[in-house]
Amino acid sequence: MQEFFAHGKLMLSGEYSVLQGAKAVAVPCKMGQHLKVSRIDSTDLKYQALDHQGKVWLDFDLSQASSAEEKLLAKILNSHAQADQLRGWQLETRLDFPREWGLGSSSTFISLIAQWLNQDVWPLFFTHLSGSGYDVAVAESGRPIIYQLLKPQQPSWEACELPKFFEQTYFLYLGQKQNSAQEVARFLKSERPQDLVQELSSLSEALLNLSGISDLETWMQEHEKLTSELIGRKPVPASLLPEFGGQAKSLGAWGGDFLWLSKVDDFQALKSAGYHTLVPYSEMVAFNHL
Repeated sequence: MQEFFAHGKLMLSGEYSVLQGAKAVAVPCKMGQHLKVSRIDSTDLKYQALDHQGKVWLDFDLSQASSAEEKLLAKILNSHAQADQLRGWQLETRLDFPREWGLGSSSTFISLIAQWLNQDVWPLFFTHLSGSGYDVAVAESGRPIIYQLLKPQQPSWEACELPKFFEQTYFLYLGQKQNSAQEVARFLKSERPQDLVQELSSLSEALLNLSGISDLETWMQEHEKLTSELIGRKPVPASLLPEFGGQAKSLGAWGGDFLWLSKVDDFQALKSAGYHTLVPYSEMVAFNHL
């Protein structure tokens, strides 16, 4: 039996603007997706997917894929491996995180399959998924990275070190999962001011050099303001947490999975507002800062 692992991810800066060439900062999560591959006596490939509680949510033979998710997985496998390479295998994936959290079940799957087939991950990603590809870079590197699309389908990234005081911050789950592919398509339909893209790219670089919570709060406020102008939508935290004492920043598609909170003085107030899942940065992010 062979076993593989790919980290989940969160993008701390550069959401949306990364699609137009801005630099983005992203971190790997302690939670990810596992793949076990073993030989079986079969003329087909059998695939089973388990959620974070060990419950089966996909279970099919490759030749009999029927649902949209099953067909996508079958397409990924069939287009990047010879038929005889896929016969007689049992693939089992298991998530460490709830599927609705949006930490990257698709991108981690792409990374795992590339590891198993010993193939370049990027043709797999750009052929079958949409987006900038930062999530695949995080899954592959397992380190905080600063990421940029130099040209369409030409990613560049390097490992970076984030300020240690980030470990005092939190991630708040909103429970409103967004469709990332739809958000990408919506954003790319119209031209966006390039000066805003450049300003947001500069903010990604500035994030690496912040010195304390007050600096982070100022940075979050500026990032939300510029991204709001870029995508033509009101900042999410202001509408969801009007009485929140700290500063909050949207992560990923706005209004969806998580907010990044500079501090939490009263978790009970967040619970009263309907938000019950608060994860400390130090428990979410895989790479401990030096």
